[in-house]
Amino acid sequence: MKKYILLTLLFSAFTFLNAQDWSNVYRQVEEVTLNEGLEKDYEKFEGFWKTVKEKQKKDGKIMGWFVWKVDPKSNENKPWADYLILNIYANKQQMDDMNSKSVEWWENEIKTAHKGKTKRSIVKKYTQETMNNKYRKKSVTYTNKGLHAFIAENAVPEAGTKADYIGIEQLNDDYVDFEIKLFAPYHQQSKSRLYWELNEIVDRSDNAYKPVTHTIFEIPNPEAPEVEWNPTFAEEMAVKYGIASRKFHGTLNTELVHFAW
Repeated sequence: MKKYILLTLLFSAFTFLNAQDWSNVYRQVEEVTLNEGLEKDYEKFEGFWKTVKEKQKKDGKIMGWFVWKVDPKSNENKPWADYLILNIYANKQQMDDMNSKSVEWWENEIKTAHKGKTKRSIVKKYTQETMNNKYRKKSVTYTNKGLHAFIAENAVPEAGTKADYIGIEQLNDDYVDFEIKLFAPYHQQSKSRLYWELNEIVDRSDNAYKPVTHTIFEIPNPEAPEVEWNPTFAEEMAVKYGIASRKFHGTLNTELVHFAW
């Protein structure tokens, strides 16, 4: 059976199979702008962190971790970040617990994850680069609470997966219902998306963009069948008012680089 490529961002196969209440999933998104000329080194740096995140996934400390590279042609050639980093948590308690760890805890976690796998000199190098914040020129963070998501059957994360990250402003109280009850079912039934999620932004860093209230992260299906849409009047009106319930503030087209699933 053909293997679909999925968005990395989000749920483990165990989570999917056990039909966890995805509204309880929390996603912390970091929008990273790099210091000039460090792209290749940065991806190696995140590759080092992948080993740590794989350990944390295995230990049940996180649900997933994903690094997405932003296409510089995104948002009409005006992307607001170079990379997206997503840390996925089963609930707020798990997220808060990981965010409360001390520097000493993280240093030990890095050493334990890389023990027997990586030279001590490399561990020391990347640990120091983390402490010195060598790569990031700018970092913006959002804490998102999941409201809805679906994943296509047999979809799995794979390096090279293409996904879209969309910033949205809610314009009226009906917005979330339109996304969940109108647009999401259409995407799923038409097979136009391999993965789709809707999030409410519940917290953000001081330097974050203020107008956005929600985000959509989706993986388009490059092999989606053509669907001829012949809407009824009621369907046309539903779409019209659904579109009027939101404002798009920009889209980043991304490609999956690293992940722990």
